[in-house]
Amino acid sequence: MPGMTDVDLFGTSRERYLSPLYGDGIFCVGNAAECDHYTEDGAVRIPWGRTPRPEDRARIRSLALCPTDAQLRKAVLPAYLPDLANLESLTLPAPLVAHLASPALTSLVIGNDDGRAPSSPLAADTALPNLRALMWVSSYTTPRLPQVVDPLPPLGFLRTNVSGDAAVLRQLEELPSLRHLELVHLKNVDVFDHLVAPLRVLEIGGTGRDFPVARLAAIPTLESLRLNGIRAEIDCTVFQALPELVQLTVLNSKRIVNVEALLDCPTLASIMVVDCGNPFRKDGKALFKSKGFASLDIDYS
Repeated sequence: MPGMTDVDLFGTSRERYLSPLYGDGIFCVGNAAECDHYTEDGAVRIPWGRTPRPEDRARIRSLALCPTDAQLRKAVLPAYLPDLANLESLTLPAPLVAHLASPALTSLVIGNDDGRAPSSPLAADTALPNLRALMWVSSYTTPRLPQVVDPLPPLGFLRTNVSGDAAVLRQLEELPSLRHLELVHLKNVDVFDHLVAPLRVLEIGGTGRDFPVARLAAIPTLESLRLNGIRAEIDCTVFQALPELVQLTVLNSKRIVNVEALLDCPTLASIMVVDCGNPFRKDGKALFKSKGFASLDIDYS
């Protein structure tokens, strides 16, 4: 096994695309109650309806907009937003997206907490030309991302829900630039024919029993793979078709077979399997622990 100490390629990739996440320059906008989860981590709060202090404007690198329900119904962005010359990362709810424009923004996180969407999607290819990371965080299967942002600029990172939506699949086909992709609510959709990018990091979450797991072999560039809530059978022999695979995480997936095939994946250095019906059994756990993986988390598999 490779002698590696830092094999969290998934986490490292996420942080690189979505940064800045920590440190100086992290701000939030809203009432104290709405912003508490940001201020607890050190963010500076700007009250909704107020403007940043003049000395803070150049410091703001990451901004989270946290309106109340009443403020969100007005769907008005802070007027000073275009003046934040160093703003790199923005987090906001979906109804505020429609009128967003920022030539410097590189990372955007959109929350869909109530199923509302703007009346027309934001043309991010022109409004946000330097955007490289887009995370769609949704508690609902609708609306889906193309109803909120479409078309997209050449992203390197994307998180989106599929739910059988042809418009989502079309967006994937238009992004050969992707290197990190997180797909949720796939059901049984065979998404692989729509993936045209040489992906390095992939998450697949929430599938049906007939999802074609074996088609992962069509992405031989993968270095980190995360599978969560896979109801279909996961035959571990498929991972032998991924010659660059370093990190494998499988969560909440009860139909894993042929785990011993992982021992024949020459670059695999990190394995995490949690809440998956104990596919290793007692003897398998002892065998894997003897093989010198840089990171091995299978005690609660």
